[in-house]
Amino acid sequence: MSSSEDFFKGLLFGTVVGVTAGLLLAPKSGEETRSDIKRLAQETGDKAEKYYFKARKEIIKKIEDIKDAGQNVDLEGYKKLVLKVVDEVKKDGEVSADIAKEIGMKLNDDWRDIKKTVL
Repeated sequence: MSSSEDFFKGLLFGTVVGVTAGLLLAPKSGEETRSDIKRLAQETGDKAEKYYFKARKEIIKKIEDIKDAGQNVDLEGYKKLVLKVVDEVKKDGEVSADIAKEIGMKLNDDWRDIKKTVL
């Protein structure tokens, strides 16, 4: 199993547990609550995955631009790039700070893969 799959499973599980607790305490019927939980879990997982791949694509593009300019990218430079991209993702307002943080952590874990791809 890839680290991307583990990341999204963990993110989805954590989101579902937190949201489930909140929804179970809300004054709704069981059917409405189950429907809300299912819908929210799917939306959150889809959103996290979408923004992760968008951020990864942006990282690769920025590294290629740096490489084309004749500069080297090391791990520390990569981490700074990730922070910049994660901040841009957060500014979109469609992801929470927690999801943006998880995306950043996953991107940092991807260093070896991205290094093989563009360096």
